[in-house]
Parts: sequence; structure tokens; C-alpha cells
Amino acid sequence: MSMTQESNLSSAPGGIREERSYTMVLICGLATTALTLLGVYLLDRYADDFHIMGWYANYVIPAGAIIVGIAAASGYGLASWFSGIKITSKLLWMVLALQFLAYFAAQYIEFNNLHLVYQKTGRPVGFFTYYDFTARSFAWKQSDGKMGDPLGAWGYFFRGLEVIGFAGAGLIVPLALRKAPYCPACQRYMKTRQLALVPASVKVKKLKKSDEAGKAALEAEQQQAFDGGKQTGAALQQFATSNSTAEFRTKLEELQLGKKLAGKLQGRFSVSLVHCKRCYSGQLVAKLLLGQGQHVKTSEIGRTELHPEFVRSVCM
Repeated sequence: MSMTQESNLSSAPGGIREERSYTMVLICGLATTALTLLGVYLLDRYADDFHIMGWYANYVIPAGAIIVGIAAASGYGLASWFSGIKITSKLLWMVLALQFLAYFAAQYIEFNNLHLVYQKTGRPVGFFTYYDFTARSFAWKQSDGKMGDPLGAWGYFFRGLEVIGFAGAGLIVPLALRKAPYCPACQRYMKTRQLALVPASVKVKKLKKSDEAGKAALEAEQQQAFDGGKQTGAALQQFATSNSTAEFRTKLEELQLGKKLAGKLQGRFSVSLVHCKRCYSGQLVAKLLLGQGQHVKTSEIGRTELHPEFVRSVCM
């Protein structure tokens, strides 16, 4: 095989480089999975009345399994982020499969350490018999601290939720990374840096229901603020596309003075720079943010490709 052919194989999708990359991510993920499940095992064994995998919220949300699943699969995300390996659909399916296998492997190790045998015959108890017994013995702890009656076949439903919670939660970090901006040329994740917050509304005012004139005036103010914010964003976009670094920086300095106030408004425009720290390819991204706290609605309203030299000058 020639060196050219080997190089092509290494860079091709599904080639040698990709398989090696996957291997590193999978090894790191399996390492955090093993450490997490070891911690769960030690807590179950040495901490009185502490079984995190049995934590449920509102009786149907396997909160404990989700927490453990996220911790177990954290290695996949960390390895991908630091190595710059892109999360693909293939890798996601591999992570999901390994999470399922890890769950049942942990169950088997726990079963194997018990050395269970039948009292009458002395024959060893099989794993499926053990799992069936533990599933059917599933019971809720009552308010007085005592265990309720076993749920029988319904126990499989809750054990199923536990499996799904553990395996599904393992995809949370990789899925978030898959949506993160990525530079295919440098094979690394790009950095997102918020440059400015621009008002898209005015402060909320309390008006009487009968004050039609006040409502009309407030609506006009809101529209004026929104239009002014769009114009400011358009100006930044124009400076960026024309590589006018000085004007761009001056405008950002002006906006910096009102950034704190803009962040408290119900509506504001966010202008961010998404760029690769190696080749300085990048984009100027504008988003409209509506609401505050956990109720913020975000919608992208513009994305502009930037010249590497402009990105470099902004980042310096």
C-alpha cells in the first residue's frame, strides 16, 4: 500500500483514523462507567439505607438512574471535547449499547458476589432467576420507613424505567456536544463567546386596564426598541463582513456600557462569535432572547461567515 492510499484511508469516513478515535472515546467512557458503578456498589454495600439507583421522582421518574447514567457516560463527552472527535450517529448508538451492557454487567457482578444457592439442593441460583426475583420484589418505602408490599410483575415496569433512565441519560452529554459548533478542517470543537447584549424591549411598566393611551405608547416604545436593536445588530454584521475591526470594536465598547441593563430586559439580542481557536474560521451569530431565568426562549435570527483575519483581530 502506498503512503497516499494509507493517508486517504485514514481521513475517509469510517477509516482507520475514525476507528482509532472512537476507540479512545469509548475507552474513556468505559473508564468513567466502571468508576461510577464501583462508587454505586460501595455506597450500596457500606452506606446504610442509601441506594441511589432506587431514587424516583413522582414515582415514575428514575432520578437516581439518570444521575448515575450521566456520571457514568461523562467520559464519552469529555474525551470527545478534549480530543476534538466529532460525535456522530454511529458513536451515539455505540454509547447507548454500551450503557445497556454496563447496566446489566453491574447487575451480574452484584449477583455473582452474592453466591446464591438453593437451600434444599445446594444448586447455584441462575442470574435470570435472581433478576426476576429482584424485579418482582420491587416495593416502595412508606412514610413510616417500612417497605410496602412487593409489586410483583409491575416491578418489571419500574426496573425497565431504571434501565432506560441509566442508558438514556448517558446520551445527554454526547447529544449536547453533537449540537456544538465544530470545525471539520481542524477537527476540534469551536468556541462560542458572547460579544454583546442589545436591548430588544423596554422595562415592563404597570398600566391600568383602562389606560388605552398608555398601552399604545408602551407598544410603540417596545417596537422602537426592537427596531433599534435590529439596526444595531445589522451594523455589527456590516462591520464584521467588511473586516472593519476598529469600527466593530468601538461599537462593542459602546454596547458594553448597557450590557447589564439589557440582560434584565424581557427581550434582548445576543451577538456571539463562534470561532475555531486554531484556524480562526468563524461566524457572527445573532439570537433573540425572550424571557428570563428558566423560561428563556431563544431563536436564531442571523449567522454570518467571517474572514479568519477579522476573527483573529477580534480575539486578540
